[in-house]
Amino acid sequence: MEFQQEHAPIRVRGITTFFPIERAPDAPIYVSVQPNDTGDKLVWSAVDSAKFYSIEQYINGKWEMVNASYRGTQYTLPKSASGVYRVTACDEYGCAAAKEQNRVVSEPFAIKAFYSDRSQVDMFGQVKVHWQISGAAMVSVSRVENGSTVKTWPIVNPQKGTLSSQINHLSLFKLTAYDFNGQATTRTLAVATLPENPIMLDGVKGEYHQPYFLSGLDVVEHSVLENEDNLFFATHNQTLHRYSVIKEGGKIVDWKPEWKISLPGVVNNAPAISNGDLIFSVSMFNGTGQVYRARLSDGKITQRSKVTNSNLIASPLIVKPKLSTSARAFRAASGVFTSTTEVQGGIYVFHRDGLIQILHPDDLEFVVSEYRVSNMEMQFINTPSLVIEPSSRKQQLIMQKDDEMFGVDVPTLTSPSVIENTMEQLFGSDQAQPQTDKAGQKTQTLPVVWRKKL
Repeated sequence: MEFQQEHAPIRVRGITTFFPIERAPDAPIYVSVQPNDTGDKLVWSAVDSAKFYSIEQYINGKWEMVNASYRGTQYTLPKSASGVYRVTACDEYGCAAAKEQNRVVSEPFAIKAFYSDRSQVDMFGQVKVHWQISGAAMVSVSRVENGSTVKTWPIVNPQKGTLSSQINHLSLFKLTAYDFNGQATTRTLAVATLPENPIMLDGVKGEYHQPYFLSGLDVVEHSVLENEDNLFFATHNQTLHRYSVIKEGGKIVDWKPEWKISLPGVVNNAPAISNGDLIFSVSMFNGTGQVYRARLSDGKITQRSKVTNSNLIASPLIVKPKLSTSARAFRAASGVFTSTTEVQGGIYVFHRDGLIQILHPDDLEFVVSEYRVSNMEMQFINTPSLVIEPSSRKQQLIMQKDDEMFGVDVPTLTSPSVIENTMEQLFGSDQAQPQTDKAGQKTQTLPVVWRKKL
């Protein structure tokens, strides 16, 4: 293809002369590939001045042309293609340097997080917004004030990033992410400016107990837990608190703070209590989560789980095996010939992406098992309820999705009889496995045993 010659005017002593110059468009910032069974999908960021693009693939040690003049930013290659590509942006004056693919995307599309670390600007009028996305081809961010777009960032990091902006009015930040089919998904985030003349109105304390009266705390409503004259609750500034009562003449007259824990994220639901410890889940702004164990008495953190790839908004559930100590002793005496089945005990952790992990009750870093609900796309926001089904006397987890309630049986484990265990030790068994952390093993499924529309 022949290109035109670009010229630049230079004026000297009233005379304008046009000199030839070299000019070409910029290269695409991102060239992303999504491998597919039917053929690779190639998407690249648009270049404003480009008129067309050339697409090449790398075969047998050299680049071969796939399409020399393509007018678009998405291209599907056949299944037989090489898997390594580059894109060149061109206009009527020439071409940019070729841009080789710099992203290979295989994970499913999801906007995991779009957030600001504050709901108001700082004292300088600045705000930072952050995002974390998987499986996106392209992402853009814009800022809207009074219904009009005042600033656009057309090409930002399609996986994760941060941008700073100065605002003078209530602003709406709009994130738009495109998958490899060109389908757009949008998230919005509102950020306010500081009030010019802030005033604080004194409340009126009534006859009821008001632990947070004039405290100024921004309490997470679902995180409140009352236990033996103590209140445990979280605030949106990533802190967990303990308040205890002050009594006079056996009556509660006030509440006082005992301790508080600074955390890397927010506790969204009430903690669980076990053997003098609080066990609670924390969700971080970057879309990850973690389970913590802290002492009730002084708030000292004693254990943490591994960081998860999904938020942990629901509370952990503590599930104990059905057999009591006396029942276990009876089984030890009578279980020579019979095996025993009981529920799988542990700390059940519910991920926002639908994964259920069972952690060892004494070691939060040890993942015993992983499950997902069969044939259901779950997102755990609320904590499932642990109940005993009346007819079968089985323990069940009751969950809700949209306008439907459903139940799954708590998973069980079978302990071999003494005879079976002895034979296994003597002769070995293909089924015998050493106990290991199962986080990397295959996730099992929990079938739905009943469902009901609300």
